[in-house]
Amino acid sequence: MQRLDFELDKAQVKRAWGVIDRDFQSLGLVLRRGSDFDVVEAMAAESRFPPLEGHFTPTLNTYTPSQAFWLALTDPAGKMVGRVCARFDRMEYPMTLTDFWRKYFHRCYPNALGGQVVLSQNQPRVGRRITGDVVYLGGTYVAREWRRHKLGGLLNQLAQIEALHDWGAGFYYGWIQGHTFLDGFWRECGFTRCSHHALNWEEPLPGTLDANLIFAGNTADDVCDLIDRVARGFPAVPSDRIFEQSPNGSQT
Repeated sequence: MQRLDFELDKAQVKRAWGVIDRDFQSLGLVLRRGSDFDVVEAMAAESRFPPLEGHFTPTLNTYTPSQAFWLALTDPAGKMVGRVCARFDRMEYPMTLTDFWRKYFHRCYPNALGGQVVLSQNQPRVGRRITGDVVYLGGTYVAREWRRHKLGGLLNQLAQIEALHDWGAGFYYGWIQGHTFLDGFWRECGFTRCSHHALNWEEPLPGTLDANLIFAGNTADDVCDLIDRVARGFPAVPSDRIFEQSPNGSQT
């Protein structure tokens, strides 16, 4: 595993984790973590959540605890009200994140005619400049009646914190479909980098994905800064840290 080039402040990690968990507890919610994705899918079905997308569905993937985890929030009755998933991927140079996406999307997602999607040869630079140990975050969903509490953002912050602690990866990212894009959401998740049209597709276009997938991400340093801000009681992403790369350069 690629290690960070500095020692992670584990005490600060615990402080930040505690700050977010207290927010959940104040709402009467219990945080659960697991690596058996059949379990979280069963919880989703009971709570009328949509099933997990291609990156995490157990029909297409088999993950061990060293590769992926999910976080779920349950109400006092045990019903799931929020969810996020995280997956660890290792790419040895010269393989890049774009190379990984080309293979992964083709295997997991259909195109509009029922075949498999294909990424075009000409791709934005955002994924071509990322390699090494990477964490993907996806599967975020919050029950409609709980969305005013910004649970999706808090779950994504906590997932990044736990992933950094567990895997020490160099980069953390998610995809947002263009038709559901809300400018504030990726900021609430603690991401500091956002790029529209981060993938280019061959015709026919994807059948279950928006043609405009938006990339949101953080370096390991960004997640460490997030930990410091949360632990000290500051907002996850102050406005002076936010920048957007457009049109190059995505959470389903």
